[in-house]
Amino acid sequence: MAGFTAFLLAFFIVNLCLYDGVWALTGPQIAQDLKKSLSAGSEVFLPSDPAYANQTTARWEITAAPTYVVAVKPDSIVDVQKIVKYAAKNNVSFLATGAGHGYTNTLSALHNGLSLDLGNFSTIEIDSAANTVKIGGSVRAARLIAALQDAGKEMPVGQCTCIGMTGFSLGGGIGPYSGLYGTASDSVAEIEMVTGAGEILTVSQSQHPDLFWGMKGAGFNYGVVTAITYNIYNATNGGQALNADMTFPGSQNGSVWELARSFVGNHPKELAITFSIQYNATLGEMAIVGNFIYAGPLENLTALIQPFLDLQPAALNISSVPWKDVASSALYGATNQGCAGTGVEYVPYAVNLYQIDVPSMVAVVNFMNKTMAATPDVQTAVVALAQYAPSGFQLHADASSAFPYRDAVIFAQIDGFAFSATPVPALTAFGASVRDLLHKGSGKTELQTYVHFAHGDEGEAAWYTEGKLRSLKALKAVYDPRGLFSFYNAVGRRGGNYTTR
Repeated sequence: MAGFTAFLLAFFIVNLCLYDGVWALTGPQIAQDLKKSLSAGSEVFLPSDPAYANQTTARWEITAAPTYVVAVKPDSIVDVQKIVKYAAKNNVSFLATGAGHGYTNTLSALHNGLSLDLGNFSTIEIDSAANTVKIGGSVRAARLIAALQDAGKEMPVGQCTCIGMTGFSLGGGIGPYSGLYGTASDSVAEIEMVTGAGEILTVSQSQHPDLFWGMKGAGFNYGVVTAITYNIYNATNGGQALNADMTFPGSQNGSVWELARSFVGNHPKELAITFSIQYNATLGEMAIVGNFIYAGPLENLTALIQPFLDLQPAALNISSVPWKDVASSALYGATNQGCAGTGVEYVPYAVNLYQIDVPSMVAVVNFMNKTMAATPDVQTAVVALAQYAPSGFQLHADASSAFPYRDAVIFAQIDGFAFSATPVPALTAFGASVRDLLHKGSGKTELQTYVHFAHGDEGEAAWYTEGKLRSLKALKAVYDPRGLFSFYNAVGRRGGNYTTR
């Protein structure tokens, strides 16, 4: 009897360690294997190691986070290749980490995996004569922006400077200077990577052009990027930009949306507009903060925003800032607050708008005002509406890349922040409701969502559009046949609870 009990116990333990019919390796075993095969400059950490906390890249937010049993920092692209091949052979799930700011809920599908930390790929090489810059896979936007400013150059970047440039670009990459240059992916000239098939490739318009197309908008589906080269541009307006911030009470929101709508079809490429809708707990009502970033002289900006000034906004601020400080200055500096610290409970939702339907926007603000006044748990939520000029997006044909949303008028983002897990259910319900209301006035029947703003329940058609999915799936079969890269809003992942309402 004792022998049979021991047999059952052994059988139970073995089956606990099985994953998809393959023995699931433990963290110590993976660490031991990798240390034997990787170069001396690579490092392997277990979560129990004292160095794990400060030598590996921490995730910014912890809602629906992946979990890891080991982290590895490869020293070369050959080491990355070895890791990818090892993971494929041994059925070890992994994520490549640049700056750790991805937040879609689809990441939670990775359990007890491997963190492939690209922290050693951190170089920046500017060639001013050729107007290019080559960066490593973990370079954050702030470092690149500062280096470009010093060189008298610029390129499209986002409005949060703590994020990794590579991951940002693989999903397209939108920001205030998109009106001038399009997405960050539109400026990509060359990519060095290890594919899901384990190949080391240099990808460009002339080398593997099919994959190059897919990498510009859906790139996290196909491999690990260790280096990326961009085309860069001579600094606009002497490297200076104008930043204007102004605040309106929620009662004026109809007038604000009418003025925003007046820019549709008449939007100067030098101007980026962002509106932030939030609850003012002191006043007990909604407030709308408008931000205007302009790459040109003050008199031109003043003429453009005069109708907004005529509404007599509160807390008006207009200042000239270096291009590198645009993100940290916008919305009274609020756009950079998300870069402070880690361990944030963050609940994102998003939807693209293809028109500005004023009654729908008023309904959104009214709903927010009523709900937030009655529910303290959601009072930290912010709805951000990025309205960029179409000029830069239209410099490149829709067929030029996998990025699908060149005709969006507004990229809407619903950001729910919490300092503990308690408010997360309320923020989740609130974000989904606001997304539904915005979608009703979006001008599209189907939901469409910028992939980097996505919650994760929208599905592949919302992230990439039905028109691009066939080509993206064909690339997946060639360059990631085992589906190793399937945790970040992946091609092949269907939607969750979202239905068109």
